[in-house]
Order: sequence, then C-alpha cells, then structure tokens
Amino acid sequence: MRHVLGVWVLLCACAAIKTHPEQGATAYATTAAEGEAREESFNATVMKAVRLGKIGSANHEQTTSAKAWLISNAVLTAAFRAVGVSLTVVAAGFAGARFGIIPPAAQKSLADISMKILIPALLFTRIIYCEQCNDQHSQECPVCSPFAEILRSSWILIPLPFIVVGLGLILGKLTALLTGAPPSFATGTICAVAFGNSTGLPIVLLTVISQSAAFLAPSTKKLDPLQHLPVYLMLNPLLQWSIGSWLLSEKAESDKDPEEVSLGSERKHYTAVLLAKLRLVMEKALVPPVLAALLGLLIGFTPVRGWLVDLRDHKSDAPIQWIYAGIYKLGDAAVPVNLLLLGSSLAKGADFKALPPRVGLAIALSKLILMPALVVCIVYGLIRIVPTKDFSLWLVALVVSCTPTANNVSVMAQSGGQSKEGMATAIFIQYLFVPICVTFWLACFIQLLSSEWFLPA
Repeated sequence: MRHVLGVWVLLCACAAIKTHPEQGATAYATTAAEGEAREESFNATVMKAVRLGKIGSANHEQTTSAKAWLISNAVLTAAFRAVGVSLTVVAAGFAGARFGIIPPAAQKSLADISMKILIPALLFTRIIYCEQCNDQHSQECPVCSPFAEILRSSWILIPLPFIVVGLGLILGKLTALLTGAPPSFATGTICAVAFGNSTGLPIVLLTVISQSAAFLAPSTKKLDPLQHLPVYLMLNPLLQWSIGSWLLSEKAESDKDPEEVSLGSERKHYTAVLLAKLRLVMEKALVPPVLAALLGLLIGFTPVRGWLVDLRDHKSDAPIQWIYAGIYKLGDAAVPVNLLLLGSSLAKGADFKALPPRVGLAIALSKLILMPALVVCIVYGLIRIVPTKDFSLWLVALVVSCTPTANNVSVMAQSGGQSKEGMATAIFIQYLFVPICVTFWLACFIQLLSSEWFLPA
C-alpha cells in the first residue's frame, strides 16, 4: 500500500509539471487556438440562445443576461480548476506525510530545495521568458514585450505591498483585540493576518487561472501574470521579514532586565544593535527567491537576455539557451513540490491548546474574507487612477490578497518567542476554508476583471 501511494504521489507531482520550454510554442499555440475556439463557441452559443429565444433589439436585456450567465459558468469552472489542481497535489502530500512516505527529514530537505533552487529558478526564468515559435505550423509568433515596458506597466505593484501589509496589520490588530487573543499570541495574530503567502500559492493560482481563463480576457494571452509577480516580490519579503521579525520579537524585548535596558541606552550599544538588526533583516529579506527575481530584473535590461532566450526570430537558437532550458525545467518542479510540502505540513493537524478556536476562526475570517474584499475596493480605485488596464497586472494585485498566512511566519514566531504551535494551528484552520474561500474569490476576481464597469477596456 505504501509503495502504491508513493507512486501516486510522484505521478501527481509530475502531472503538474509543464512542458519543456522548447515545446512551449506548440503548447502555447494549442492553448491559444483552444481559447479562440472556446470564444467562438461561446459567441455561437449566445447567438443560438438569441435565435431560440427570439431575442430582438427590444429584448436586449435577455441577451445580456444569457451572456452573463455563460460567462459566470466559465469563470466558476476556471476557479474550480485552479483550486482543484492545487488540492489534488496537496492531498498527495497530506497522504504521503500520514503514511510516512514524506517524513519530517524529507520535508525539511524538500523545503530547502524548493526555497533555494526551484522557486528561484521559476521566478528567474519567467521574468526573462520570451515565447519561442519553432513549430513549423505556426504562422505568427507573439512579439515579446520589451522588459522595460513590463516594469513600466507594473510599477503600481512596487508600492502595493505597503498597502496590503498595512491593511493586514490594522485588521490583525482589530482581530486580536476583539477576540481577546492570548498574550503569547497577540502579535502572532497580527502577523497571521498581515503576511500572506505571496510566492508558492500565488504562483500555482496565477499559472492555472491564466490558462483556464485566457478566453475570457484576450490580454491574458499577451502577458503571463508570472512576469508581474516578481515586481510585487521586490518589496513584499522586505516588509515581511522586517516588520514581522520586529513584531514577533516584541515580547522578548519587553522581558529584558532593567539593567540590560539601561546599559542598552548607550549610543554605541544602540548603533551596534541597529546595525545587527539591519543585517538580520537584509539576510532574511534577500532570500534566494528575491535574489533570483532581482537578478532576472537586472538581466532583463541587458543584452544577456538575448543570449539566454532567442529574441530575434524566436527559433530557440540563442547562444546559451540550453542553460535557460535547464533552469526552466527546474522551475517547472517548484509548483508541485510546494504543494506536496503544504499537504505534508497540514498532516500534523491543529493544537487548540496553543490557539483558542475563536481566535483561529477570526484570523481565517479576516485573512480570507475581509482582506480580499477590502483589496478589491482599493484596486477598483487604483484602476481609476493608474492608466494601466492590463488584466494580468490587476489579477496579480488581487490574487496576493486572498492567500492564507505564509508558512515562514511560523519560523519568525518561533525565533521571536511567540507560539509556533499557535501559528501552525492558525494556518491549519485557514487551509480548511481555502477550497471554498479561494475558489469564491478567484471566480469574483475573473468576473470583475472581465467586466467593463470594473476594468474598462
């Protein structure tokens, strides 16, 4: 039984890995063709409904209603697909941990591999990605957007982490006060709401949702949302590791002896402490995924990008494209490995002695319901201010708001004297509601971004 389950785990992981980049042109062309076919089929279905219902100009509202109903079904299907793909691999990781196939030692090794190799490879290759059209049946090949244009169109994602994290800090503080969070988890409650998963889960959701919903918004065919996500990640990890570490170490700082505090008032001591804290923040913030994203951004502005990917005729014959192809393959493994790790971590269950259920449920409500709702309102206002109307850009801005607490927040909680078990329980409770809440919000996001009143053309 254990061996059979192990094979199933590997199959689930491999099934989530996409094709080789050199085969990407064929896969992309097929996806685009299918999207256009679905769009034509969609329009034909609407016209059929018009004819069968004898809808004329006087009954235009019925036509609009029928079209909206069909779009809603397509949106819901895309959302279910995104969450369903994720949950399938998560279930494999959960079962693997429960049956001992993925023991704690293996989980730690996989986490290191994912954090230091796979996710950096994924972000790096997607930033400098350029579609290759080496399929002999391809008549046209989409022109790669200049890298400066991508960054220029995504500039709003640079300050967005300040808005999302600031909003989360306020919601977290209110949650802790209203629920009477225990002193050992007061600041932990704030951090659980403020710092969401901005790397692993958004990568999965953006990848699947962009493939499933491409026919709803033609702009998603032109630009991969994963090219926008690294722009958001430029500052988000810095805020997470700086503000999060400071909040979670507040308890430890308040427990020092008065003598230590008086000695610490000396100017040299403060300078040394400040430099030490700054060094720690930089070490924690400049993690491999962030460094890989920054490296990709740097290379994107230089001719080196043309050495790694063929920007001239898109024939996959750049001088060292074989290096890029190998790194791309490593990046493909990031999504399934991350989901396996998530499932294995959830297999530990919850500890309600460390965190009262009322606090855990309130955290889930604030993080999975209130936070996305407020960010939707903020994005609606930003769309009216910022000239960019790119579907994939605003999809990134919305998706990063609906994810549960980041797993590395539990590491910060442990190092800062807060309850690691309480944070793990808070994350566990959130993931019980993720299938419903995230599916709901993904459907809402696609529906909103496909609506003229929310995102004008």
